[in-house]
Amino acid sequence: MYAIPDAAWLMQTYLRGFAEVTDLVAQRIYCAFPRQIPHGESFVLIQRIGGSPPLHKPLVVDLAVLQIDVYGGRAADAHKAVAAIRFALSIWQGEQPDNSGNVCGVEFGPLRYQPDETWKPPRPRYVADVSVTLKPSGAVLARTPT
Repeated sequence: MYAIPDAAWLMQTYLRGFAEVTDLVAQRIYCAFPRQIPHGESFVLIQRIGGSPPLHKPLVVDLAVLQIDVYGGRAADAHKAVAAIRFALSIWQGEQPDNSGNVCGVEFGPLRYQPDETWKPPRPRYVADVSVTLKPSGAVLARTPT
């Protein structure tokens, strides 16, 4: 039996190991909104917002739609970080370390500049949608008899 990996956690782990991203946001890449972020620090929030498995029998492939919120101290900081993240994700594929999952494909959706108005003054933020197809490590898709 295979468990479908948590796509947001898998992406967080991958991005925390990608130097071009961590040079801009350090290890401040989260799957839940952090309690405290120093004012002016860039950070990333990854959340699953949808998706459905393309195959239901056997249930070993997932198509996760993720939203990536990239906050910056300035709009230019957020833009640099989202560009680095999109580059990193454009080459993300295959078995992940520690057999945590297998990334089969990444597709990019809309990218928008959307300052977060819950902060005073509004905090610069880019929002990117990404679809990730993944399966558990070691899962082999076999044709089921009909």
